Amino acid sequence: MEDFFTIDMTYSNYHLIFPKIIIGILIAIGAVLLITNLMKRWKSGTLTHFRFKFFSDNYDKVKFYGTILLLIMYAVTMTWIGFVLSSILFMILITLLYIGNIRKKSIVISITNSLATTIVIWYVFGQLFDITLP
Repeated sequence: MEDFFTIDMTYSNYHLIFPKIIIGILIAIGAVLLITNLMKRWKSGTLTHFRFKFFSDNYDKVKFYGTILLLIMYAVTMTWIGFVLSSILFMILITLLYIGNIRKKSIVISITNSLATTIVIWYVFGQLFDITLP
Protein backbone atom coordinates (compact mmCIF):
# COMPACT_ATOMS: atom_id res chain seq x y z
CA MET A 1 0.00 0.00 0.00
CA GLU A 2 2.95 2.32 0.62
CA ASP A 3 3.99 2.14 -3.06
CA PHE A 4 0.50 3.24 -4.13
CA PHE A 5 1.07 6.78 -2.85
CA THR A 6 4.60 7.25 -4.23
CA ILE A 7 5.57 8.49 -7.66
CA ASP A 8 8.85 7.44 -9.20
CA MET A 9 10.00 10.14 -11.63
CA THR A 10 12.78 12.65 -12.03
CA TYR A 11 12.60 16.10 -10.47
CA SER A 12 12.48 17.86 -13.83
CA ASN A 13 9.20 16.09 -14.69
CA TYR A 14 7.27 16.89 -11.50
CA HIS A 15 5.39 19.74 -13.16
CA LEU A 16 3.75 17.27 -15.57
CA ILE A 17 1.69 15.50 -12.88
CA PHE A 18 -0.73 18.26 -11.92
CA PRO A 19 -2.03 19.07 -15.45
CA LYS A 20 -2.79 15.37 -16.02
CA ILE A 21 -4.77 15.22 -12.78
CA ILE A 22 -6.72 18.37 -13.69
CA ILE A 23 -7.47 17.08 -17.22
CA GLY A 24 -8.80 13.84 -15.75
CA ILE A 25 -11.01 15.72 -13.30
CA LEU A 26 -12.32 18.03 -16.05
CA ILE A 27 -13.15 15.08 -18.31
CA ALA A 28 -15.02 13.37 -15.47
CA ILE A 29 -16.98 16.54 -14.61
CA GLY A 30 -17.77 17.10 -18.30
CA ALA A 31 -19.09 13.56 -18.62
CA VAL A 32 -21.29 14.00 -15.54
CA LEU A 33 -22.68 17.28 -16.91
CA LEU A 34 -23.38 15.73 -20.30
CA ILE A 35 -25.11 12.67 -18.83
CA THR A 36 -27.26 14.72 -16.42
CA ASN A 37 -28.25 17.10 -19.23
CA LEU A 38 -29.19 14.20 -21.52
CA MET A 39 -31.19 12.51 -18.73
CA LYS A 40 -33.05 15.75 -17.97
CA ARG A 41 -33.90 16.26 -21.65
CA TRP A 42 -34.97 12.62 -22.00
CA LYS A 43 -37.35 12.88 -19.03
CA SER A 44 -38.87 16.10 -20.35
CA GLY A 45 -39.25 14.65 -23.85
CA THR A 46 -37.05 17.20 -25.62
CA LEU A 47 -34.18 14.86 -26.43
CA THR A 48 -35.33 14.47 -30.05
CA HIS A 49 -34.95 18.20 -30.71
CA PHE A 50 -31.21 18.53 -30.35
CA ARG A 51 -29.86 21.93 -31.30
CA PHE A 52 -26.33 22.65 -30.15
CA LYS A 53 -25.39 26.29 -29.87
CA PHE A 54 -22.11 27.12 -28.18
CA PHE A 55 -22.30 30.93 -28.24
CA SER A 56 -25.19 33.25 -27.59
CA ASP A 57 -26.16 35.60 -30.39
CA ASN A 58 -24.58 38.67 -28.84
CA TYR A 59 -21.26 37.38 -27.46
CA ASP A 60 -18.32 39.77 -27.23
CA LYS A 61 -16.13 38.87 -30.19
CA VAL A 62 -13.27 41.19 -29.17
CA LYS A 63 -12.92 39.58 -25.75
CA PHE A 64 -13.27 36.05 -27.11
CA TYR A 65 -10.76 36.32 -29.95
CA GLY A 66 -8.50 38.60 -27.89
CA THR A 67 -8.35 35.96 -25.16
CA ILE A 68 -7.45 33.25 -27.65
CA LEU A 69 -4.73 35.44 -29.18
CA LEU A 70 -3.31 36.37 -25.76
CA LEU A 71 -3.24 32.71 -24.65
CA ILE A 72 -1.31 31.73 -27.76
CA MET A 73 1.09 34.65 -27.27
CA TYR A 74 1.50 33.67 -23.60
CA ALA A 75 2.51 30.13 -24.49
CA VAL A 76 4.98 31.34 -27.13
CA THR A 77 6.57 34.08 -25.01
CA MET A 78 6.97 31.76 -22.03
CA THR A 79 9.71 29.89 -23.90
CA TRP A 80 11.45 33.13 -24.88
CA ILE A 81 11.34 35.30 -21.75
CA GLY A 82 10.39 32.83 -19.03
CA PHE A 83 7.48 32.27 -16.69
CA VAL A 84 7.62 35.41 -14.55
CA LEU A 85 7.92 38.05 -17.28
CA SER A 86 5.46 36.41 -19.67
CA SER A 87 2.92 35.92 -16.85
CA ILE A 88 3.18 39.56 -15.83
CA LEU A 89 2.75 40.72 -19.41
CA PHE A 90 -0.16 38.32 -20.04
CA MET A 91 -2.00 39.37 -16.89
CA ILE A 92 -1.62 43.07 -17.68
CA LEU A 93 -3.00 42.62 -21.19
CA ILE A 94 -5.85 40.25 -20.26
CA THR A 95 -6.95 42.53 -17.41
CA LEU A 96 -7.00 45.55 -19.70
CA LEU A 97 -8.94 43.55 -22.29
CA TYR A 98 -11.65 42.60 -19.80
CA ILE A 99 -11.79 46.00 -18.07
CA GLY A 100 -12.60 47.48 -21.46
CA ASN A 101 -11.00 50.88 -21.00
CA ILE A 102 -7.41 51.97 -20.98
CA ARG A 103 -7.12 54.74 -18.43
CA LYS A 104 -4.34 55.54 -16.02
CA LYS A 105 -6.21 54.01 -13.07
CA SER A 106 -6.95 50.74 -14.89
CA ILE A 107 -3.35 50.47 -16.10
CA VAL A 108 -2.01 50.98 -12.56
CA ILE A 109 -4.46 48.41 -11.15
CA SER A 110 -3.56 45.93 -13.88
CA ILE A 111 0.20 46.31 -13.37
CA THR A 112 -0.09 46.10 -9.58
CA ASN A 113 -2.34 43.04 -9.74
CA SER A 114 -0.13 41.21 -12.23
CA LEU A 115 3.11 41.95 -10.36
CA ALA A 116 1.71 40.90 -6.99
CA THR A 117 0.00 37.76 -8.24
CA THR A 118 2.90 36.52 -10.35
CA ILE A 119 5.51 37.14 -7.67
CA VAL A 120 3.41 35.43 -4.99
CA ILE A 121 2.77 32.39 -7.23
CA TRP A 122 6.44 32.20 -8.21
CA TYR A 123 7.58 32.46 -4.58
CA VAL A 124 5.05 30.04 -3.08
CA PHE A 125 5.24 27.33 -5.73
CA GLY A 126 8.73 27.81 -7.11
CA GLN A 127 10.61 28.63 -3.90
CA LEU A 128 8.65 27.36 -0.90
CA PHE A 129 7.18 24.17 -2.40
CA ASP A 130 10.10 23.71 -4.80
CA ILE A 131 7.82 22.89 -7.73
CA THR A 132 9.31 23.37 -11.18
CA LEU A 133 7.54 26.12 -13.09
CA PRO A 134 7.41 26.21 -16.90
